Amino acid sequence: MILPSVAISSSAGLCFQKTIKVAIIRQHWDIIDQSSFSRFSTLVHRHRLNQAEKKFDVKIEFFEFWDDWLGGDIQDGMLKKLDIDVIVAPGGVGGWYSPKQYRRIIKKFVWDGGGFYGICGDATFGSLGIENLDSKYISLMRRMLGYEEFSPMLGLANVYTDATVFNRILGNPVFFTKINMYRLLSQLPLSRAPIYFEKSNLHIQEPYMGKSLQVMMGSAPLIDGPFIYRLFMPKVYTIATYKGYDKPYDRSIRGEKAIIATTYGKGRVILSPVHTELTIGNRQVNDVYMRNVLWLGDCLT
Repeated sequence: MILPSVAISSSAGLCFQKTIKVAIIRQHWDIIDQSSFSRFSTLVHRHRLNQAEKKFDVKIEFFEFWDDWLGGDIQDGMLKKLDIDVIVAPGGVGGWYSPKQYRRIIKKFVWDGGGFYGICGDATFGSLGIENLDSKYISLMRRMLGYEEFSPMLGLANVYTDATVFNRILGNPVFFTKINMYRLLSQLPLSRAPIYFEKSNLHIQEPYMGKSLQVMMGSAPLIDGPFIYRLFMPKVYTIATYKGYDKPYDRSIRGEKAIIATTYGKGRVILSPVHTELTIGNRQVNDVYMRNVLWLGDCLT
């Protein structure tokens, strides 16, 4: 059966004085969520949403959800109990090896009308998975992350994470250690690369269409999924593409997708390998994050 794509409105408008319930989701089995960086990241997300309340005249209730392998907030039904509108998956690799029940609940939440914002590694979690990763690096990545295997991704959007650039970054797997991994991750907070906001009928980032902004790098870029999937998956809108690059990436990412938007069932999805929320000192880039959350909460169309 061919399912019709869910139309996305192209009109621009705001929902004033509406309450949006936003939950940031984390996993105790994720090495990044276990670090002190995750606490800093949560504070930044909360601050950005406070800024959005003042700027866009909306009320945002903020929650932080944690899950263990055998249970937790998501698996115990807190999305439904608290009537959450938007999930923010802030990055990390916990979604790459996650319980089936955990994934099922998140997919149903979005299908039923919720919003999903996958950032950095969680852009991969929301996608179809990783493409173009040399087989010799798969076991290396599992070993680095402490995972037995990689579980299926959510498949909320017809895109893959393009791992081509990882093949150069990882080098010889025999000599790649956790120290090398942490060294690569430490380059991201100081990285800045220009992304270009495409002109389209989807007006989430209308103030920035046709412009470039410098943003903090994150995960590898996104690329189109299988052409035949377009017969039954909704249209993917490219919000922004890489116009340049910074360490640890190279020029091969130019022109690839930095932010995409789509729908899944009745819900909305944004996947962003880049960290617009963590780009310090750039109010326009931070505004991009706010507008993404508002669109996911059906307050910006």
